[in-house]
Amino acid sequence: MEVVESLRRLSESFGVSGFEDEVRENLIGILKEYTDGVKTDKMGNVIAYKKGTDSTHKILIASHLDEIGLMITKVDEGGYLKFTEVGGFDPRILLAQEVIVHGVKDLWGVVGAKPPHLQEKEERDKIVKREDMFIDVGLSEEEVKKTVKVGDVVSMAREFTPLTNDIYLSKAFDNRASVVSMIGVLENLKGSVHRWDVYGVATVQEEVTGLGAVSSAYGIYPDIALALDVTHGDMSKTDESETYKLNGGPVIAVGPNISKKVFDDLKKTAEDMELAYQIEPCASITGTDADDMQIVKEGIPTGVVSIPLRYMHSSVETLSIKDIERVSRLISEYIKRL
Repeated sequence: MEVVESLRRLSESFGVSGFEDEVRENLIGILKEYTDGVKTDKMGNVIAYKKGTDSTHKILIASHLDEIGLMITKVDEGGYLKFTEVGGFDPRILLAQEVIVHGVKDLWGVVGAKPPHLQEKEERDKIVKREDMFIDVGLSEEEVKKTVKVGDVVSMAREFTPLTNDIYLSKAFDNRASVVSMIGVLENLKGSVHRWDVYGVATVQEEVTGLGAVSSAYGIYPDIALALDVTHGDMSKTDESETYKLNGGPVIAVGPNISKKVFDDLKKTAEDMELAYQIEPCASITGTDADDMQIVKEGIPTGVVSIPLRYMHSSVETLSIKDIERVSRLISEYIKRL
């Protein structure tokens, strides 16, 4: 697998929560090369299967496929589109963003609002609320109504962009980056000996419901589950205890709702490999698919491994390709030792 190209292809794909069709088809095309079988379940999860030599036990690796986006709530006078959020956006970053409205056909647009020059004095010192924003697609009200309806979803229009030193930015790295790590695990296991059956699951709707994690874990009911996700990367004016270094290696979660055995074994695997890693203390829920998988049926021992990511839930999420590759290496070795 060419990591950069796979990340570009998946991150640029459309796949807002509940509308993952395009990115799902692109992922299936990549996965077929590295697995013993790929299917889509009733909820839309992509499930890749890799048979072990024993098949007595199963491990599930979950990486969510969906991205945050917007949804049209009204076609306003003049053809301007009012919207709400699908998943959590910081409203401060929405204004002036280029977007794609996925209606009868895709329409490019921009998020607009009253410019500062026309605002009252007391308005200029306040952050523009989402309710006061709109999407302008450059069409008349009559033309818009032929193409866009209430309930249509909107994605960010952002190209995959290289910076320097293997650092890249794009939309939807949360969580297409971890999906690429999962593909890397399956690629690394191809031709290797591993006793346990491996299920790589690209889950749907993590950003809004956790539906994909619950349904896939219930159907597979593995002996161990791992959630691969992203966590906050180091950046200016943030507490070092709450962020993790880009190019600093996989971030392994520890806490009351993380299996101590899984955490200990992941940590020991990294140390035996002499692989750089970081520890993330999670005193409560993790905000990942792990929260939903671990409570399925009688419970599933679950761990979380994350990729450091700057500017989460924006259209310029930024990460190091090396961290994606290191997560793949860590999880692959962990599975071989089971």
